[in-house]
Amino acid sequence: MMQKRGTWSMVIGIVAAVLLMAPGLAPAAEIGPYIGIGGTFAKQDFDTGDLDRELAGTGLSADFDDTWGLNVKAGYKFNRYVAAELALDCLPNFKWSVATRVGGTPLSGELTVDVMAWTISAKISPFDSQKIKPYFVVGGGIMHASADADATVSIPGASAYGDISYSSSDDETDLCGKIGLGVDFFVTDQVSLGLEGAYFAGFNDLDIIGFRPRFYTVTAGVAYHF
Repeated sequence: MMQKRGTWSMVIGIVAAVLLMAPGLAPAAEIGPYIGIGGTFAKQDFDTGDLDRELAGTGLSADFDDTWGLNVKAGYKFNRYVAAELALDCLPNFKWSVATRVGGTPLSGELTVDVMAWTISAKISPFDSQKIKPYFVVGGGIMHASADADATVSIPGASAYGDISYSSSDDETDLCGKIGLGVDFFVTDQVSLGLEGAYFAGFNDLDIIGFRPRFYTVTAGVAYHF
């Protein structure tokens, strides 16, 4: 809970800082290419129904941690309203950790999901604004997701055998969709600060987790417009 509060406090602080600079913002470049980079907070929206059913009766649930990642993008503005954007989102370490007892036997384990998404999106700015440009994006692409599971069972009194360990992994590349809203703040003719919220839906079927990777993202970044 403290981590989530800190995350949203940071996002609010970024927005406030940019708004304070708004009176001195510069006009946006209307046509041409741009590149950008940013940091991303990702909140998982995994459909863990199948996994939860397997855990029924154990008192456990598949509650994955949120994670942080990197966003890199390049685009081209056809006019002040429409742009096409290529983006790479790297989101490692959606993690679920467990330590419990099953029938009196200690059991610990960890399940980690890593995601990379390459997307191409239409970026639409519906308002004729040159300094502060709200927009929405819709697109799709390719998502690579990998999952790694590790579990250890400790058998009391069985010193001859020690702990029993189990590990498994799976990965798959498939299609994904993206939709989002954002705003760009032009601090010079060529430099903008941006804030974007998006939702990603992957169609990857990872056997060892039994669900498809889906998540919300909030990205804060900077872009250079040529």
